Amino acid sequence: MRPIRLRDFLRVGEHFFSVLGYRNEEKVKCFLRYSPHENGDRLRYGKRFKKLSHEEALAHPIAQKYYEHGIFRVPLNDIDEIFKPEERLKDVMDSSVAKVVNFFSTIPMNEMGVTGSRLIGLQGENSDVDFIVYGKYWFLARERLKKGIETGTLSDLDEGTWDYIYRKRRVPIPYELFVAHERRKFHRAYIGSTYFDLLYVRGYGEIDNGVPEDAGIKLGKATITAKVVDDLYTFDYPAYYPLKHPEVKAILCFTHTFAGQALRGERVLAKGDLELIEGEKYLVVGTKREAEDEFIVSLDLMQREGFKSSEYRELFFE
Repeated sequence: MRPIRLRDFLRVGEHFFSVLGYRNEEKVKCFLRYSPHENGDRLRYGKRFKKLSHEEALAHPIAQKYYEHGIFRVPLNDIDEIFKPEERLKDVMDSSVAKVVNFFSTIPMNEMGVTGSRLIGLQGENSDVDFIVYGKYWFLARERLKKGIETGTLSDLDEGTWDYIYRKRRVPIPYELFVAHERRKFHRAYIGSTYFDLLYVRGYGEIDNGVPEDAGIKLGKATITAKVVDDLYTFDYPAYYPLKHPEVKAILCFTHTFAGQALRGERVLAKGDLELIEGEKYLVVGTKREAEDEFIVSLDLMQREGFKSSEYRELFFE
């Protein structure tokens, strides 16, 4: 069996978990996403399910069995079914998914997939397409998406959609600054009336790339400025920003909100938990799904877009 990797899903009894890491030899790092609920708005084989918030997942009785060190860890022997996006793409191929797949037709079919609610048959009427492209092919897909927006084949998000994402993510930076960062990422778009995200997952040959996944020793909250020296894994999970900084080796970002937030060579301002991991200091951003008081912003982008960092000093350094 191929290794379980990021954005696969697991079924344990009637509970569905999304996989949140790549190193899953004995226990799978994941988070509870869907569970049976009498008032749930998702249906699967005639049974109602609910999509759980971060807080609801932690309060669920199953958390007592599997939650440890900030994440759910499910032993391999407890897993009843594994859903791998690249293997089940044909199974989820409705008209919305087909439009996205056809747009990226130059990518090999076995290097793409759909995750989230569609993968496990719990999509709602308005569910987005969480579209994965694996490894090196993701970068080709992103360029294709960018060109599609520039030529009008795809549509950029409208203000209503940006506002929805902003409120959903509880982003602790001003709305205009959030959108300025998002627009240049080219990882979201509309194809016709279908909204989709373009998600990165490492290929099987690059699963162990040396990026830490597990929590270290907490040293307290910190706000730093530094230069990003490479952006190869900034759209990964965790998003990885190696830094030129006297103390902090890199930023590890565990929220999709700040994936791809800065480019190589840019100066960033970031706030999170300073942690000691394997003898090195890292700034960890996104310690839970909603960012709340943690962030990454590109100071160079702010300057180019006309944002004055002094106007946000009280917010960033409170």
